Amino acid sequence: MQQILQHLINIFQSYGILGLIVLSFAESSFFPIPPDVILIPMCLMDKNMSFLYALSTTLSSVAGGIFGYYIGKRLGKPILGKFFKEDKIKKVGYYFDKYGGWSIVIAGFTPIPYKIFTIAAGVFNINFFTFVTASLIGRGIRFFLEGILIFYMGDSAKYFITNYFEYITIGVALVLILFYTLFKYLNKKNLLKLNFAVYKKKIYARLNSFHKKYRIVDQTAFYVYTSIILSIFSLFVFWELTEENFIHKNYTFDMYILQLVLSIRNNVLIKIFKAVTVLGNYQFVIAFTVLAVLLMIKNKQKRFASFFALNITLVWLFNELLKVLFKRPRPDLIYRLIEAKGYSYPSGHAMVSLTFALVFVYYLNEMEFKNNFIKWIVLILALIIGISRIYLGVHYFTDVLAGWAVAVIYSTTSILIYKNVLIKVR
Repeated sequence: MQQILQHLINIFQSYGILGLIVLSFAESSFFPIPPDVILIPMCLMDKNMSFLYALSTTLSSVAGGIFGYYIGKRLGKPILGKFFKEDKIKKVGYYFDKYGGWSIVIAGFTPIPYKIFTIAAGVFNINFFTFVTASLIGRGIRFFLEGILIFYMGDSAKYFITNYFEYITIGVALVLILFYTLFKYLNKKNLLKLNFAVYKKKIYARLNSFHKKYRIVDQTAFYVYTSIILSIFSLFVFWELTEENFIHKNYTFDMYILQLVLSIRNNVLIKIFKAVTVLGNYQFVIAFTVLAVLLMIKNKQKRFASFFALNITLVWLFNELLKVLFKRPRPDLIYRLIEAKGYSYPSGHAMVSLTFALVFVYYLNEMEFKNNFIKWIVLILALIIGISRIYLGVHYFTDVLAGWAVAVIYSTTSILIYKNVLIKVR
């Protein structure tokens, strides 16, 4: 059995970062080999890549955890019984009851099998947002801690991680449990004057009073606040990128990313990103828009169908206007793996795809569509389309980041306008 596992590890290692991503995803729901066995050697081979490897492992592991979560949610307790012993299942249920989301943080950080908790979280109907947040914290702390140790300690970190790392994670987990238990005890004895329910009611009451004072509908107010915050942040990002590229003429970071991309290119990823990037081409965007509009019309949402089609058309034209305004050339031909025409800043694929995704997910929310997995897939796919443009060498990193920033500004503003028009009509 040991030889089989070692052979599998060698196979994953041979594919580099792609193997690390696949293993991290699989281990979180069904596979027995932890990603650490590949993450640590890869970081040791190139410590400057430690943070990228840690980030890739964290995100892939959480994505695999989400997959495990939905397995548990769909198949229920019988699926747990096939893979894990009854006493372990009872223990997991006990930890969920006692510690809630903290149990997922601890499982993600310590040697405790994370996959048991991902599937069990779905079985026991743990809040999805709590699950994802706790997974990001737990997995992120573990993998980034390994990456940080190797980045600063180099080869000497291997001995430390091999001999002491798991003891440290267990010790930290015990300290967290101690503080959590102490907090619960003091709060139960009214020694801590922290009643979060009361604070929430007070905050809501004040917000409600503010809304009534200015005659703003609660739901509209929420979109106002959210849109303003997101738009200001995205505008700041867009301005900083524009200033850095066109005023200071500083392309150092973009060139560093391009060199990094060159170092991690392989045939498998090239094929994947070539397939993904096509989804952002105008032919596919038009096709997806037509399908979305037909779906909205079928659901008797003709007004939103018109709004959606108009949005995709306008954001496309707006992107072309920005490109002509900034006139940034694309990366040199030596970096490109596919043909691309026109200017580079901001990325049209990134900008249009994310706008499409944000407005479409908003529509699904308005229709009270409860399958969050589909919403996440739409958003993640839009982001991957943007990333594909960098990987294939037809855009700089800042082109894509600027495209995302403008997409957030545009979509939140247009949704806000739509909400106000809709409310006035009603």
